[in-house]
Amino acid sequence: MFSTRRKDIFVLVVLSLFAYLSIIAIREIDSAEARNFIAAREMLENSSWWSPTVNGHFYFENPPLPTWLTAIVMMITRSHSEAILRIPNMLCCIFTILFLYRSMIRIKKDRLFAFLCSFVLLTTFMFIKLGAENTWDIYTYTFAFCASLAFYLYARDGQRKNLYRMAILVFLSFLSKGPIGFYSVFIPFLLAHYIIFPREIFKKRTFFVFLTLIISIALSLVWAFSMYFNHGDYFLTIVKDEVSAWATKHHRSFIFYTDYFVYMGSWLFFSIFVIFKVPEKKEEKVFWLWTILSLIFISIIQMKKKRYGLPMYLTSSITIGQLCIYYFRKTYAELKKREKTLLIIQQLFLLFVIFVSLIFLTYFGYIKKEISFGLFFLYAALHLLFLFLFAVGYTEISYAKRVIIFSGLTMLLVNFSSSWILESKFMQNNLLKFRMPIDEEILKSSDPIYAEAYDIEDVWKLGKQIKTLNKNMPDEREIIFLGKEEPKSLSKVYEVKKVYEYQKVTHDMERLYILERIY
Repeated sequence: MFSTRRKDIFVLVVLSLFAYLSIIAIREIDSAEARNFIAAREMLENSSWWSPTVNGHFYFENPPLPTWLTAIVMMITRSHSEAILRIPNMLCCIFTILFLYRSMIRIKKDRLFAFLCSFVLLTTFMFIKLGAENTWDIYTYTFAFCASLAFYLYARDGQRKNLYRMAILVFLSFLSKGPIGFYSVFIPFLLAHYIIFPREIFKKRTFFVFLTLIISIALSLVWAFSMYFNHGDYFLTIVKDEVSAWATKHHRSFIFYTDYFVYMGSWLFFSIFVIFKVPEKKEEKVFWLWTILSLIFISIIQMKKKRYGLPMYLTSSITIGQLCIYYFRKTYAELKKREKTLLIIQQLFLLFVIFVSLIFLTYFGYIKKEISFGLFFLYAALHLLFLFLFAVGYTEISYAKRVIIFSGLTMLLVNFSSSWILESKFMQNNLLKFRMPIDEEILKSSDPIYAEAYDIEDVWKLGKQIKTLNKNMPDEREIIFLGKEEPKSLSKVYEVKKVYEYQKVTHDMERLYILERIY
């Protein structure tokens, strides 16, 4: 028989797999994913594991750990499927969920609380979304998040194994995207901990923490120093450009991330409630302050993107978990008026979401026939079953528990049933929809591809490097040219043998010309 903890882990893993596998094949790649995929492909083609390249040029903008993991999956599976290559991200997210569960058990000595924190995290909209994309961000933030929990465990019990875990996780976070995760996740937790427990800064353990951090960060910089000594000024130029980009590009206001409540998905109202409710216990106040400081830290940085707000979703899983366990341990009669009001609002919100989702599926799935009738029937049946289970059988004892559990399940149900239609019908202008397949002759050809202008996603989809056509004439006997029309500069030397239509990532149509040298 499984122990209770093993049952929890089994449920968390099953729900996580359901959350990610239901959307991992739906999303088309973006430019960040394309760079990682191309770098992994070229690692295998050129055996250049230590010095990654993208389209034949050195790529030093991000450290190589995520690319290594992608390349390993590509090598093992021999697949270039985007869904397969997103598996490392999915596994990283599941690792984070289970690490959170294990850490909260050690910190709180409360199995139910640990389960609820992990349950909230795996059913958070933005965490699911980013876990289904193969980018550098998910690694650096989740490793820094787990390192923070390992630090807190060491600060509490002094076990060296937690100090070593912290060191390894900080090392992995730096090797994923430099100091980004360390800055926006780990440092805020360090500050929150010592603000709430100021006396601990004078303990011997604090010395070992900072010594270990220095060693871990120094080891993580080995790759960067290696690139500097091997590529010198070129590497420094890339680093300077990256630093400049964080100060000048995607400039947003200080309040850019305050809409993170919306991206919490079905935990919208719970996240609003906990951010304005300061806990009384010091152990709980640490995690609340962690969320506030993370928000401040990521808001200070000029460069802002929605995925850079991931620290908020990670830390909020614990603060919402604290609210959930409070509801689980209190009878309905003991709850304060505002706490009862929150449950009622949440219940009505979930019912509204399910009804809207059902209407949405009926219109686009049944009337517009965006999906097969069998799939529509399955989705509709799940919605109706969900409504039945959610709407009946309430008692004062089970009321809060049912609302909380169904809050997470609502996110999973809507994510599973509506994602494909939402992506294809309403987000196609922001995604890369290659509706027209690329001809096999192009994919299998060994001829070099030239273009006057192209997107990095084209390099991934066409399966090979794209060379920029400049003043120097190509010297190959046969080439492939990507463009709207054959360039006049080539017409004197090359003649067109075949022409294929090609749909770019912007949905614009261009052509692939197979050209053969005249003389």
